[in-house]
Amino acid sequence: MRNLFMLLLIAAFTSCEMPTDQSVIKTDDELTANIEFLLDKYVNNEFDFSEYYADDVVCKINNIEFSGYDNLIPGFQAHHEILYTNISIEDLYVHTNYFADGEVWSNAWFTWKGTGQTTGDDYSNRGHFDYRWEDGKIVELLAYYSETAEMTEAAAYAAANAEE
Repeated sequence: MRNLFMLLLIAAFTSCEMPTDQSVIKTDDELTANIEFLLDKYVNNEFDFSEYYADDVVCKINNIEFSGYDNLIPGFQAHHEILYTNISIEDLYVHTNYFADGEVWSNAWFTWKGTGQTTGDDYSNRGHFDYRWEDGKIVELLAYYSETAEMTEAAAYAAANAEE
């Protein structure tokens, strides 16, 4: 009986080995901190962060796809220069997924707020961004949010400038 108990105990310990194909989610790692940093830079209208993005980063913003860091940044800058004032990001949560297959993605959820430069309207918009990392750089950006504020403000801006 005692031998049977020892055999079962040994079997239990050896069967508790952790699987090697598990993914890990972290909130206190460098890549998560980098995303928080990049979003803070965006809010402050500072776009000197090319070292974080691959030159040929693939961007999928809702249903629009384009590539290249040089095509991404002007869109962010237009938020400050043309469309909005008082931009803020609130309720931010970021984590990074280290998948078993080696892929690494950071995910960010937040509330974006801003005031339209042309309309004066206050906007609040929930957003979700995903960032795929390779060799310490963002190689893919996926962004999901309602485009209502952007379309409304862009149309107002275009109409105001067409009258000039």
